[in-house]
Amino acid sequence: MTLDEKWLHEWEAIMKRIESIDARLWQGAGILLVLSMGGISLLGWNPPISKPDFIFVVISGVFSIAVLVVWWFIFHRWIHFQRIFNHRAREIETKLKLRMNRYSRLFEYWKDKKEASYKKEFRKDNPDAYYGFEKFWESEHKRWPIHLSIERSLELLTILLIVAWGAFVFVYLAGFLRPTLLGLQ
Repeated sequence: MTLDEKWLHEWEAIMKRIESIDARLWQGAGILLVLSMGGISLLGWNPPISKPDFIFVVISGVFSIAVLVVWWFIFHRWIHFQRIFNHRAREIETKLKLRMNRYSRLFEYWKDKKEASYKKEFRKDNPDAYYGFEKFWESEHKRWPIHLSIERSLELLTILLIVAWGAFVFVYLAGFLRPTLLGLQ
């Protein structure tokens, strides 16, 4: 096996690992979304009647928020590993003159000075591909969803779920305390 074949084999393994992490991230987010919405729906179906009902709902809400905070740290760690794998994949692509990850990085950081050396090398080695890519970047870079990364999407989703659980617990608390404060129970 030649050195190029070894690098290509490593690159393929890295790409499979990146895809695996992506799948786990979205599966985890989907599970937490369904469980959160289902939990809020089921717990909110009945108004608080007794103190044990109230305590159970508050503990469930606090526990759910704690799970979402732990999820925050887990998905950031997985994204950290993805960045490491992407960096290594770009190193291998440079050696093998491949472009997949380098293209996505270049698209994201086209105006960034850090990518200037690669842009120069790209333009020198492959002027037609460079100008085609530049034209593609000009037509696509202004679309806002393109710049919404997996990390930012998961952060937004997690924040929304934490806020939803917090609001639910607050409303449940208000629903339980209001009759008690008014002397209706």
